[in-house]
Amino acid sequence: MVGAVIARQLLGRGPGVWTIFLAGAFLTVATGALSVAGAESALAGAAPVLLFLFSLFLFAGALERAGALDHLARWIVGRADRAENLPAVVFVGFGILSAFLVNDALVLIGVPLVLTVARRVRTDPRPLLLTLAFAVTVGSVLTPFGNPQNLLVAVGSGLADPVTTFLRYLLLPTVVNLAVGAWYLRRVFGPGVAPGRDRLDDGLEEAPPLFPPSGWGGRLYRSPVLYVFPGTLLVAITLDLASAISHGPTVPLWETTGAGAILLLLLSPGRRPIVERVDWTILLLFVGLFVVVASAVRGGVIGSVESHFPIAGPGAPVASLAAIMGTSVLGAQVVSNVPWVGLQIPLLAGLGFGPGTPVAWMALAASSTLAGNVTLLGAASNLIVVELAEKEGVSIRLGTFVRYGLPLSAICLAVVFVLLALGL
Repeated sequence: MVGAVIARQLLGRGPGVWTIFLAGAFLTVATGALSVAGAESALAGAAPVLLFLFSLFLFAGALERAGALDHLARWIVGRADRAENLPAVVFVGFGILSAFLVNDALVLIGVPLVLTVARRVRTDPRPLLLTLAFAVTVGSVLTPFGNPQNLLVAVGSGLADPVTTFLRYLLLPTVVNLAVGAWYLRRVFGPGVAPGRDRLDDGLEEAPPLFPPSGWGGRLYRSPVLYVFPGTLLVAITLDLASAISHGPTVPLWETTGAGAILLLLLSPGRRPIVERVDWTILLLFVGLFVVVASAVRGGVIGSVESHFPIAGPGAPVASLAAIMGTSVLGAQVVSNVPWVGLQIPLLAGLGFGPGTPVAWMALAASSTLAGNVTLLGAASNLIVVELAEKEGVSIRLGTFVRYGLPLSAICLAVVFVLLALGL
């Protein structure tokens, strides 16, 4: 199965990764590698992750349907008054937005907007598309809400206060990386945006205000997600922070987001279109992944790998940090970041990493995510950008992506490594 994923990554064709893992799950049960009861137990353990991800996709679909994501994206682009600043503005704006919305869903809105902007200012859309792909990767490092692999770490690591832990260790690295990345992309892409024109006023429509001045009563009635989603985030973050400060009981993230999703469905006039926007393929990937990992653990595969795995235990924090990050960057290019993290969690747990070693888990989350900027194969969001762009006749080559993404990845990974190693 892993070989099939690798072949697909190298050839750029074949069944989707979700199909491969789902088929692998069926095969493990059909061949007796894992009993039906074992598969049911694995899926029962995966239920919080699946519900959490389903809730985030519901919110993203509802925000898209309400036009909120498109509005925010246009507001972000409107912050650029000069042509050379457009890449930096797109990078920072979409980077911040991706910390609170699943990045795979965010690029579905970002790609059409970037293509429209490029046509209006009569510039090559490729640099802006690359900027978008880089942005949703760097920004999504910050929270468990940003991408599926962070979600896996938040739930699978056993961390008591995952939101607080992510913010504690990854806020400063993300802020630094957004600032440095903006400078880097402005430097490499800025001069090529609408050359010869200082301002963009005549090439773009007027940016909308962040908060429209009127019509809020009808808008909130038609689209309850406009207050349910930020309210859910606020409650989740507040409860997590309160638990961390008081050392009291923790309310799991999946319960908070699940309650918010249920409230959204109850209040929304049109529920079916929201549910139809859920990315079911990602959910099916997780279903297959959990069954396959359970089979690997039961069959002793994970234990065998542990004995040869080049990661020091919790007793050597800097060495283990370097090994976790290095192997994650390479592994994500082979099987993509979500499957890699799914396979790493039981392995790291077997080496002795747990709730008391948050730096190791943050290293896994950050490095597997930032690995998405090394090549097109490192993250599903990259493949979505490429696919949507190709439908509009715009081709992004692997060499071009690596040319600009690899230096950015090296910078961002170095920042994360240094700050985590120093405990900042």
